[in-house]
Amino acid sequence: MGRPSQIIVLAEDRRHQRFVQKYMERLGHSQHDFYFEDLPSGRGCGEQWVRMRYANAVEAYRQRSSRAQTALVVAIDANGGDMERRLRQLQDALARADLSPRRDDEKIVHLIPRRNIETWVLCLNGRNVDENSDYTRERDIDQQFQRAAATLFEWSRQHALPAPHCVPSLHAAIPEVRRLG
Repeated sequence: MGRPSQIIVLAEDRRHQRFVQKYMERLGHSQHDFYFEDLPSGRGCGEQWVRMRYANAVEAYRQRSSRAQTALVVAIDANGGDMERRLRQLQDALARADLSPRRDDEKIVHLIPRRNIETWVLCLNGRNVDENSDYTRERDIDQQFQRAAATLFEWSRQHALPAPHCVPSLHAAIPEVRRLG
């Protein structure tokens, strides 16, 4: 498969979008390659909003990928719960829409931090974190995304190993980003 000419991003908030964008830019993509699904308006449950739109995003990805190289990146928190539960919810959304499950050859990437994306950003920047604490109010977190994306790029290279302090949900994301080729 070739390099995607469009990356559809379905994310629960701006920080998730920014994380995906910085990582994809590290892969060599430009801002023109992104199509960001709208974010939920106001303050609400972003993960629920993503789950409600997931099947439509997969369908759009599949339609476009039949004629052009496309990727779909879904960034949704498990909110301290089980990542497998969140994956089942996404699968169920496809089943309810009468869509086939995600295939191994599809460039559909699931990024599911167990707690929140800030945990990943701090971990990727060398900080020892856990997946139970809430790091959303960490000082200067918004300035750390680019460096975090560069670290994820390094950790996801062929035969690379993540650092020992890598949290489990981030470790699970490494094969996901490798789906991008």
